[in-house]
Amino acid sequence: MTKEDYLKELNNPESWFKQAFVQKLVAGQLKDVIIKTKFPQIKDGLDHQEIVYLWGAALFHYAIGIENGLKGIIVKRKHSLVHYDVEDDDVILRNIGGKASKKHDLYSLCHAAGLLDKDSDFDQNDKIFKNVMMSLSDAIRWAARYPVPIVNSKVYKMEEGVPSVTIYGFHVLDTIEPMYDYFQKVREG
Repeated sequence: MTKEDYLKELNNPESWFKQAFVQKLVAGQLKDVIIKTKFPQIKDGLDHQEIVYLWGAALFHYAIGIENGLKGIIVKRKHSLVHYDVEDDDVILRNIGGKASKKHDLYSLCHAAGLLDKDSDFDQNDKIFKNVMMSLSDAIRWAARYPVPIVNSKVYKMEEGVPSVTIYGFHVLDTIEPMYDYFQKVREG
């Protein structure tokens, strides 16, 4: 890829939004496999752990898509938070959205993208939203890739009063789907 092509792609919010929606598509296909194929097999003695791993993989793809969508918003609305270096013929992407980008910290990326600003038109800023974003950050960092984190204390623990079903069950989609709706709104706006 030439330097010019790289910079064009990097600085095009549509590239980030397309990637976000491809990841959502993959996650949705995994969700459908779980519902249509795996759930019916439970009565036949299917190991529940297989469903847990498949759902973890689906959450990974939803989360990577959310990360890409947030970066699309940053590229479109807050371009000063896109950091890269140009050295000869190489472009080196440093981060989009600050340290949160390298740490896959979705909640902090929401801050960087302006979703949590007081004047934001995104209305999902509550305790459940924060906990879902933090949990999905774990999905990116380790939960869908390894059976355990590098350090045992690095597992995100939900805040008091947040029902686990809002994160670990299909109810997580109640938080995820509005994110993708918002990405589409920003994409079209």
